Amino acid sequence: MRVSRRLLVTATIAGVVSVLVSVGFHAATRLAAAAPAASASPAGARIVVEPASFDFGSLRPEKVVEKEFVLRNHGRSDLVVESLVSSCGCTAALTDAKVVKPGHSTPLRITLTAPDEPGKLEKSVLVKSNDPVQPTLEVKISAVVVGKPKER
Repeated sequence: MRVSRRLLVTATIAGVVSVLVSVGFHAATRLAAAAPAASASPAGARIVVEPASFDFGSLRPEKVVEKEFVLRNHGRSDLVVESLVSSCGCTAALTDAKVVKPGHSTPLRITLTAPDEPGKLEKSVLVKSNDPVQPTLEVKISAVVVGKPKER
């Protein structure tokens, strides 16, 4: 049996190019049929945050720390950030843009003020948007408060 190897490039409707290495015509047909369909860029806005969570590690009481996350729109229409809701008064969040164009991003800055009491902290910020699949995205932050607060 003669095996012919060739590189077959196919384009999907969404314009995504997939590469299929085939061994003969029948193998290529079987591989293409077995492969999951490439998903097109989703209609509507699609929110993604990077990183999804962050651990500040060990903090002294009353220490103020900030982490910059990246909010991305992986959809095909404008992402509208409707609100940012923190889980407590020790956490605050700000973003530069309320509207993120498809394929673009905006920084999301989360500030945490460590409480006086030592112990493990787990807080979150809820990002509410017009993403039809995930209208509320939770960004988690954590830390461990160690030591005693400064005397005043």
